[in-house]
Amino acid sequence: MPITELLEKNAQMYGDEVSLVEINPKAMEHAKVTWREYSLIETNPMEAGRTEITWKEFDKRSNRFANLLLSRGIKKGDKVAILLMNCLEWLPIYFGILKAGAIAVPLNYRYTADEIKYCLELAEADVLV
Repeated sequence: MPITELLEKNAQMYGDEVSLVEINPKAMEHAKVTWREYSLIETNPMEAGRTEITWKEFDKRSNRFANLLLSRGIKKGDKVAILLMNCLEWLPIYFGILKAGAIAVPLNYRYTADEIKYCLELAEADVLV
């Protein structure tokens, strides 16, 4: 079973349950708490430093990005490079690339401009996100 089908299955079975959580420590610095106290398990919508999405939303965002790629002429086998910091959007973009039939080429956001250029050329990437 392709991993994209697992996402779709989870969206159907656990649609309204939380799938991804992003904690933004910079937004929570004022609280002076450790990482263990960032409410990693219990949902607290009042916390400004916490963002989360459900399985249904995760699948929806992946589909939206896949459709964007397809509308821009990306086809099966094209290479789509991802140059993003660690963020909540990374996985829906990654899954969207796979759903479009393209090949995901993750890049390290810490690369210098020359390293990014080298990797893009080496991978023969068609698109950079």
